[in-house]
Amino acid sequence: MQVASLKISVIIPTLNEESHLEKTLQSITKQEGDYEFFVVDGGSSDNTVTIAKRYTAVITSQRGRAIQMNTCAKACSGDILLFLHADTILPDNAFREIRKRMKDDAVAGGSFYIAFDTDTFILRGVSFITRFNFRLFHFGDQGIFVRRNVFQTLHGYKEIPIMEDYDFYKRLGRHGKVILLRMPVISSARRFVRKGVIRQLLINKLVVLAYWAGVNIHTMKRFYDDMR
Repeated sequence: MQVASLKISVIIPTLNEESHLEKTLQSITKQEGDYEFFVVDGGSSDNTVTIAKRYTAVITSQRGRAIQMNTCAKACSGDILLFLHADTILPDNAFREIRKRMKDDAVAGGSFYIAFDTDTFILRGVSFITRFNFRLFHFGDQGIFVRRNVFQTLHGYKEIPIMEDYDFYKRLGRHGKVILLRMPVISSARRFVRKGVIRQLLINKLVVLAYWAGVNIHTMKRFYDDMR
């Protein structure tokens, strides 16, 4: 198959994302080539679904980001799956770059590095760190893409309440090269604004350490409110 013809399927899990979703959807419609995209909603009580239907099909699902993404992936026909948070904006040439890098059959998938919609010295530092292809630093808000056949081999995301993205990215590396695209997605800094930048960074790292230490995932969840 020619690289230019690779079809990309974008999967966006949502739950009450009316304030951020439209910009994300608009960034998808600016892309080139063959693609499809879906919003998979976990029971929003705001205008998320109404906004989404202006742009694409909406799939309803049981609540839970991993559950929602796995549900939607079954409806996709693309060669490449791109999992995108509802508050993450793609650069204009994102699909072109994904297709170019996926011409290497050894590549299983990858992600972008991240920048934030709020400019502070510390968040610029966070963004800088994610420019390095070290898996300790990469999460779902950076836009994870994967070959569909590899996703199926991995049986998708583990349907756990937290760290499903970290777990998936770790497993992805066992099935081929995992690449980092040298372009940023723009993610909302709302969690950092709400909690405080230093406090949120500490929470993030403590959760990763707890995961590595084998702390019960539901115990971890109690200390990390899933404000998407």
